[in-house]
This record gives sequence, C-alpha cells and structure tokens, in this order.
Amino acid sequence: MDLATFGAILSYAMDLEQRAADFYAAGAKVLLEDLFGDLERGSKKRFARMERTRREGVAEMILEPITGLNGEDYRIALSADVDIPVLLEQAIALEETAQRFYQDAAEKIPIREVVRIFQRMAEENTKRKDRLETLALGD
Repeated sequence: MDLATFGAILSYAMDLEQRAADFYAAGAKVLLEDLFGDLERGSKKRFARMERTRREGVAEMILEPITGLNGEDYRIALSADVDIPVLLEQAIALEETAQRFYQDAAEKIPIREVVRIFQRMAEENTKRKDRLETLALGD
C-alpha cells in the first residue's frame, strides 16, 4: 500500500492508532490491565489528534503528493490471544514500528505544523516502548 498522498498518510496513522487501541484493550483483558489500559487510552487520544489534524486547516493539502512511503513497511501482526511475554514483545514491536512510521512520515510531509505533530508522536512512541521494555525486563 503506497502512501502517496498526505491524506493517505493521515488515514494510515489513524488506522495505526485504532489498531493499537484495539490491541491494548484486548491485552488489558488478559492481565496487563493498568499499563495496557493506559496505552489504550493514549492510543485513543492519539487517534483523535490525527483526526483533528486531518480536519483542521489542512483540507487543501489532503491530495498533496508524497513519495517514498509504503504502508507495508509498517505492518505488524498483533494478537492479544498469546502469553504475557509474547504480548509484551508484540507491544514493543508495535511501538517501535509506529515510532519509525511517524518519524519517516515527518520527513516527507510538507506542512510544518503536521511535521511537529508527527515528531511528537514518534517521541511518545519511544516513551511508550521504554515503559513496556521496563516491564518486560522485570519479568
């Protein structure tokens, strides 16, 4: 899936955050209620941020062409129906992948305000990954 327009990148980001929220919600039911519940709420807020970004002031840029991003490079298989160590591995991989997506997309987007938002999202992913790795190392 080639992410060839600004609108496609924002749609992909919204899908990524929705998938993350769904994964963390399912994982919270398994055992990691506090951490995964917090990450789920964070992903929902991030989804709303992407939705707001798409809606506010960038409508004229939705069809702006973008090159060099392919959605398949950021796909990750997620299943909350696994044991805790595998669940943590998937969560860490999700955060690493999302961080890479937001950083790569920030380098391609021609709108300074959106670049800052994507860079902030990438920084948040790094912090979220660090929280997960701390928990994984404690096991």
